Amino acid sequence: MARPEILNTCPTCGATVPEGVRQCPSCGEVLPVKTKAWYKNLTPTEIFLLILGSIMLMVGLVAL
Repeated sequence: MARPEILNTCPTCGATVPEGVRQCPSCGEVLPVKTKAWYKNLTPTEIFLLILGSIMLMVGLVAL
């Protein structure tokens, strides 16, 4: 089953642009890169594990 292609719009000319394209095919303007903040969707368990792992890393570095 093929995944449907996601389309965006160019902020300069308003043309529809396929997902993953870095430059608008109509006007040639460089499109802004969308970044996802990986830390905004963490569960409480994942946050706990990140903190615990950081503490264990610091203890390991001090023990050297």
